[in-house]
Amino acid sequence: MPTALDSLRLLSRAYTRPMFAELARTGDTEPVLKLLLAHGQIEQYMGTLRLAELFNLGWTRLATNYRNEYVYKNELATRLVFKRHSPRTAGFQTELRVRGSIADVVIANGTTTAYEIKTEFDSCRRLASQTNDYLMAFDKVYVVTHPAHIVRYERELDSRVGLMILSDQHALTPYREASSNIDNIDPLTIFRCMRRAEYLSAIKSTIGAVPIMPNGLIGAYCETLFKQLSKEQAHRCFVKAIKARTTDKSNVDFVSKLPSSLRALGYATPLSGRQRISVLDSLSKPVYLSN
Repeated sequence: MPTALDSLRLLSRAYTRPMFAELARTGDTEPVLKLLLAHGQIEQYMGTLRLAELFNLGWTRLATNYRNEYVYKNELATRLVFKRHSPRTAGFQTELRVRGSIADVVIANGTTTAYEIKTEFDSCRRLASQTNDYLMAFDKVYVVTHPAHIVRYERELDSRVGLMILSDQHALTPYREASSNIDNIDPLTIFRCMRRAEYLSAIKSTIGAVPIMPNGLIGAYCETLFKQLSKEQAHRCFVKAIKARTTDKSNVDFVSKLPSSLRALGYATPLSGRQRISVLDSLSKPVYLSN
């Protein structure tokens, strides 16, 4: 007999990139619907609510009873990008590799801010080294966590690192503000976070056009040039690059049409234009399980 925790873990699988990508690719709602039914409280709505509304019902259950990493990511997307800023002007990037770490969320608006999530289920074993890596690339760094862990992190972390609480009432509240860190960032670290088209554009706008050369040489050549930029120049290029990744009209239109429970997945899952149309169509319809 599955426990309540087992049911919540099953439910949480509905909010993963593989499930979202499969829904977009196939249009088959049944696999994800079975996961949404795992918590046993939405069967009465079958055939009357759209799939988008069922996702939101399941999300409420998760956010109240099983606050995994996705819950935190989606709250950051909703409360910071959609409510504080705008998806048209604020870039939202998940899982960005920085040196030996991977930043859970990076938001670029007028500056860059990295968010490292530590849920109630996480260990803090690598937290100091993770935040030290992020301080090499971002203006501001925050750890987002449960109120029960805040005092420990306040004591253990670099004073430049801010602390943010996700309360049991789903409020996202700064506990300690992050300090501006632009004077300490490393242009080489930023360069290695950027995509080829991004660093080529950055160098062209700051230094000049890059000469034509073999693909195997151009990366190292551009790295040498980028290291010559000031910290402020390198950071401005980084802000522009991260913003541009998700603020184009097609991406903004897509994430804005998703139910609030799927915003972080919309940002994190690479989909073709046709797949985006397909998933929005599936979300708009009442759903049924086949016999």
